[in-house]
Amino acid sequence: MDEAIEALLAARNFLYSYLSRAFAAEPDEAFLEIVKSDYTYDMWTLLDGRGGEAEKLQRALAVLAEKPSALAELRSEYTRLFVGPDQLPAPPWESIYVSGEALLFQKSTLAVRDAYRASGFRAAGYPREADDHIATELNFMAVLAERAYRAYESCEHGALLDSLDAHERFLGHHTALWLGAFAERLEACGVSEFYASFAALSVLFCTHESEVLKELQDSV
Repeated sequence: MDEAIEALLAARNFLYSYLSRAFAAEPDEAFLEIVKSDYTYDMWTLLDGRGGEAEKLQRALAVLAEKPSALAELRSEYTRLFVGPDQLPAPPWESIYVSGEALLFQKSTLAVRDAYRASGFRAAGYPREADDHIATELNFMAVLAERAYRAYESCEHGALLDSLDAHERFLGHHTALWLGAFAERLEACGVSEFYASFAALSVLFCTHESEVLKELQDSV
């Protein structure tokens, strides 16, 4: 077993879960501790190297999380950005960006649901909530990344490749198609450097993942 591959697979699992949590719900003290932790910083440097853009974004997030007023301010920003009641400046659903209409539960949403079903995954809010929320898509990829890690640990080569292949398809057919537009709208609204940084990290990570997945498929 290659320790470098094992560490990479573990880091992917952690980082997808980390990014998903950022968009899934308003922050709590436990999440802000993760944002500030050296472990999170180390996971980004493992993937992007020291001095890379991911390291800079993570440092900026840690500084924001250290503010005494961070928790109250970020909870308020989360509600304004992703809950309402006002119109959301950067809606966090795939269908908004790929269908060209400000509507949920479009054809793309059903395609996302089919991809989940094919991999034995069910979104937490199914069937009441749209399956193509950014947090849910990132959580799905965290699950696939965990399966890949567990399969590698267990020397289950077929299961490992299945997880990597499913991940590559979902990333290419869904998340990578709209994540950049979502991040641009979030940055342009000028509300939150915190969530704009998380969106930028997500774009950076998913772009990097296209190469990582191919490398993993060739090396395992």
